[in-house]
Amino acid sequence: MKEIGLQKIWAHQAFYPLHLKTDSGKNLQILHRGDWNNQNGPDFLHAQIAIDGVMLHGAIEIHSKASDWYAHKHHKDPRYNQTVLHVVFDNNKPCCLENGQPLECLSIKHRINKHEIPDWEQTHSLPCAPLISLCNESAREDQLQRALTKRIHEKTSRILTIHQQHHGDWWYTALELLLTAWMGKGNAAASQQLSQHLHKSFILRNRNPKTLLAYLFGQSNWLQDEINVAPDDFTQDLMQRYQFLQTKHGFEPCHLPWNTRQIRPNALPQIRMAQLSEFLFRCDAELLPFFSTTQWPIQAWIDHFTVVPDPYWQTHFFLGQPAAHHNSANGKVHAQQVIINAVVPFLFAFGLETHKPQLCDLAMNLLSQLPAENNHVIKQLSPLEFSNYNAQRSQAILGQHHNYCSVKNCLHCGIGQQLLNLPLMGGSA
Repeated sequence: MKEIGLQKIWAHQAFYPLHLKTDSGKNLQILHRGDWNNQNGPDFLHAQIAIDGVMLHGAIEIHSKASDWYAHKHHKDPRYNQTVLHVVFDNNKPCCLENGQPLECLSIKHRINKHEIPDWEQTHSLPCAPLISLCNESAREDQLQRALTKRIHEKTSRILTIHQQHHGDWWYTALELLLTAWMGKGNAAASQQLSQHLHKSFILRNRNPKTLLAYLFGQSNWLQDEINVAPDDFTQDLMQRYQFLQTKHGFEPCHLPWNTRQIRPNALPQIRMAQLSEFLFRCDAELLPFFSTTQWPIQAWIDHFTVVPDPYWQTHFFLGQPAAHHNSANGKVHAQQVIINAVVPFLFAFGLETHKPQLCDLAMNLLSQLPAENNHVIKQLSPLEFSNYNAQRSQAILGQHHNYCSVKNCLHCGIGQQLLNLPLMGGSA
């Protein structure tokens, strides 16, 4: 069976779901299937399962044959260390994580209707696309509003979970959201882990931009001797600064699953971290825009999150590896993404929790003023003819895809309900 077919089956949970057991005989409960990942790394992220009653949060990897785990070299890729379940059609080989820990496997070969397999392997258009002209505009608008509300509440729930993980510290919560949004989806896992190993007191006290950069690079495990065989002066300076911080404060680098595959040069993790370091230094790491109710013009927001790092990064994407001269600023589009994916959801969640509705209003106002997003997910829903004129509409369309279209949840979609209730051709009125 093709892997894409298995991914669709897992996304829709379209297999016999009762009395699940892993292939090792342990009881299995699927609490959340995870979010389908279109970047490098495991197929589904942020999944929640229980094995023999033990709650596990992590990733789900899908393969036609279990041996593909080794064929694809996942056992040597740190990004796959977060995998909590290996879902396969044919379990032909036991598999282990990078550290040798056995990986629990669920084979679903005998839980799938074999006559439906060809349907899952095909690329289907949206079921409602041929009939979309029969759905009135008000039903589509109501459904988009429902999708936006659901997406915002899902993000709020996730932020509150992060807030609990940081023991109720809103600054750390804001920092994790900022770090994850700044570094990009392809490095979300590494960013989330790094946020757990950053020291608030040091970041807020530091007043030297080079020392802050050395700290962030050192904690990210980019300043080890074995990594930089022949470091240049800039890299050598960072290494010496971090060694001093290690001696003085006892800091230790983290072994993180940084991803550099299929990422544009300007979005590679080291140059992104250099930009973020400059941003934190420039605003004294107070992260005031995450907590303030100040009504800035939208251009002021974008300018605030646009930075230019040290000139070194105009000729480097990695430490010690010269490259052609390029613009090292993060740019307007990236700044907008940071606002959409970090500032806006934080303002909404923080406003709800602290009973400050003005923050929730500010979040929605920002979305309405920011330009529309245009990515492959939004393009997939183009047959539904949604108007996409600002970031608020873009988030609504993404919510529609995530919670309704991608999982074929037509029965709970306002558009699907109206189309399903249309009278049959030739039927009586």
